[in-house]
This record gives sequence, C-alpha cells and structure tokens, in this order.
Amino acid sequence: MVNSHQVKERILNAAEKRMVKFGYRKVTMDEIASDLHMSKNTIYKIFVGKEEIAKSLVKRLQQQLNSGLDNIEKTKKDPLRIFSDSVLLLRKLLSPWFEHFFMEIPVELPGLWEEFHHFRNEKILDIRLLVEKGIKKGTFRPVKASIATEAYLGAVKAIMNPRFLEQENITFDQALEEILDIWSKGMIKAKI
Repeated sequence: MVNSHQVKERILNAAEKRMVKFGYRKVTMDEIASDLHMSKNTIYKIFVGKEEIAKSLVKRLQQQLNSGLDNIEKTKKDPLRIFSDSVLLLRKLLSPWFEHFFMEIPVELPGLWEEFHHFRNEKILDIRLLVEKGIKKGTFRPVKASIATEAYLGAVKAIMNPRFLEQENITFDQALEEILDIWSKGMIKAKI
C-alpha cells in the first residue's frame, strides 16, 4: 500500500523534473498530475498549490545540501579537499536549478528566494572556517580569512543572481568554475 509520504515524494519528483527543465511559471498542476497519472485532487490533498510544491522542493534541496556537506566534513580531513568537494557538491546540486527555476523565483516567489538566499549565505560562510583551517595547516597562504571569505562570497553572490547569469550569457556552472579558478590561483600571470 502506498502511504502519503510516498505520494508526496512522487509529486515532488515529478514537479522537480518539470520545474528544473521549464521553470516555475510554465509548469501547471495539470501537467504534474498528467505526468503522475493521477488527478489534481490527489495532489491538492497533499499540497495547497504550486507555490507550496516549490517551497517543498527548495526545502528538500536544502536538506540534500546539508546532508552532503555534513558527509564531506565527516569524511575528509584536508581543508582544501573539503573546500573543493563542498564546492563541487554545491555545483552539482544547484547548477540544474539555475537554468530556469531560480531565474524566475526572485520575481515569482520573492519570499522563497530570500529564504534560499539566506540559507546559501549560511552554508557559504562555513568557507571562512575552512580557510582558517587551511591557513593553520599550511594548505593556504596566510591571508586574512575574513577577506578571502568575503571575496568568495561576493563573487558567489554575483553569480547566484539570475539576472547576472542571463546578462553574461553563462551558466551557473561556468561562473562557479571561473570564481574557483580566480579565487584559488589569483589573476596575475606567473612569471617564467
């Protein structure tokens, strides 16, 4: 027998597939119901509407990020490896969402965007601790960790702005790759 949690997950999976591919605005409850071969009434028994589904999707994404980042912290010891793996996880989980969904959410659901933005800031602030650990271990140059963190945060904040990505005609993935390269190697060309 199928329980309500399983039905909820099926609905979220179908909605995620559509919203990641087409964005929030273009997806209808009819399409989600059709994908699941169920009535809209069944969906409405679990979710009040599309906005609640979007909020649940973002909450689930945040839980996936928390779980993955915690696992990295527990299994890795080297600060550079933790930093690198954490950024790769963020990139892997967030990149698909920035093509359409997060491009629309600041306008369509500004409260949800603010909540996600706050969550993202909390996660990225952990980088300061990683930088401090890296400095203590000699992995990173002895820089001021707060400035290195703010430089990184400022760059990530810029690329997480959907309008910036659209204006520059680059993906979240491409922008994050550039930030990592500049942040880890600097901009000055090495003298030969």
